[in-house]
This record gives sequence, structure tokens and C-alpha cells, in this order.
Amino acid sequence: MSIDFYDATSEAIHDLNQTERQLFDYVIKNIEIVKYMSIQKFAAERFLSTTTIFRFTQKLGFSGYSDFINSLLVTSHSRQDTVMPDIVVGRGYSEEYLRNAMEAVRVMSPKQVEEVVSRLADKPSIYILTDDNSHTLGQYCERLFIGLGFHAYFPETAYQMQNLVNRIRGKDMILALSYSGRDTSLIDFIERVFLAERPYLLSVTRADNNALESLSDANFYVFADKILVPGMDLTSGVTMLMIVELLIYEYIAASKSSPE
Repeated sequence: MSIDFYDATSEAIHDLNQTERQLFDYVIKNIEIVKYMSIQKFAAERFLSTTTIFRFTQKLGFSGYSDFINSLLVTSHSRQDTVMPDIVVGRGYSEEYLRNAMEAVRVMSPKQVEEVVSRLADKPSIYILTDDNSHTLGQYCERLFIGLGFHAYFPETAYQMQNLVNRIRGKDMILALSYSGRDTSLIDFIERVFLAERPYLLSVTRADNNALESLSDANFYVFADKILVPGMDLTSGVTMLMIVELLIYEYIAASKSSPE
């Protein structure tokens, strides 16, 4: 019996190489198209060999291409059963906007969620780092963690950030929010910290092979369409914040169920 594509691949996606990550991203954004593709058609669409596609499906944990397609069919059916609020149905980008959010939740690795919750249970100091486009999200996350009793700090300026290099300890946690995962100042700062200490690094980035993810102990993916207007990046940060909030909710639930 085939199982939901996201359930079947949640553990495997973190071991994919760059080409496989791109294939995975293509699949989840085009499930309704891919589910009807032969392996030859899929390979031609992505300018790859059928052998590469077959190995990709096996890397995801499927026995072969047919098993992969059957999983997409099950997932497609479950999506059709999703109840969408009336206010957003049929309003152009609204459906895609919500689909991106649902995909981000579905690919969250239960194993990594459990690991992050376990780390939070130790009440580490949390240092929140962002790229320029995620600055407001960093401020909000700081308030969330402080409200839960954590020592949390979000550096507002480059000067404040550089002063943290020698303050972060191995028992602490860094939460890094960067859609691209390639912000050079952010990567440089983390590498400088790692020269002296090795705190736990939790990151949220887009689903591709990026420098921030490669440094991280746990990484969660966001899916959002890049939207730029003159002088402003309007790429949605809602999914990134949603992932942080879900991790916090899991931590709260685990704290309530643990023995006093």
C-alpha cells in the first residue's frame, strides 16, 4: 500500500545532493503534473537520464519509479480533500501561497523536530540571526522565546552581532533565518563562532543546497516564490515564521506532558 509522499520522504530529503534537491523541489511544486509522467517524460523535462531519475526515487526511499508515482497519486488525492477557506478559493495566487505553507509543514522531519524540542528542553540561551530580509521575523522570534522564559537575543545591528562572537558558548543555540541560506555576513559570523565554540545551529532556509544548511545541526525548509518589486523583496516570510512557531508549540506540548 502506497503512503503519502511527504511521509515517505521526510527523513530522506536531508541526504539529497544539489541535483536531487532541485528534483525534489520540482516534484512538490508540480505534483499534479508529475504524477502522470512516465520516467522518460520526467527525465526529458529535467534534461536528465532515466537512470538518474530512477536513482533519485530510490534515494527517496521508493522501490522504483512506479512506487514513487503511486505515492504521488495518494498525496494528490489527500490534497483534493483539503478544505480551503472560502475567502481564498479562486483568488489567483492565494491557493499557491497556502500550498507553499502546507508543503513546508509536510516535509518537516519528525526526527529533527524531536531533536530540536529536546535541545529546547535544556533551556539554552538562544541567539537569533537573520539576513536583511528576515529582520522583522528575528524581532518577533526574540519576543516569543523571551515570553517562554528563555534567554533570547536578536542583534539589531552589525555592531551588536559582531560583539556576540565571543559570548556564544557550546551549550547555546543559534537560530538562523535566511531564505537563500547564502548570506555571506551570516555565514562568516557563524564560522567565526565555530572556531571557538560549537553551539547547536538550527536554521530555516529554502529547499536547496546552501551554505547555511551545510553548517546546521537541524535545518527546515520553506517554500516561497521569489517576489521582487523595485527596491523591495516581497518574498513571503510567513512560512519561515510558521516553522518556528510549530517548533515552539511542539516544545510546549512536550513540556506539559513530561513528568514534574
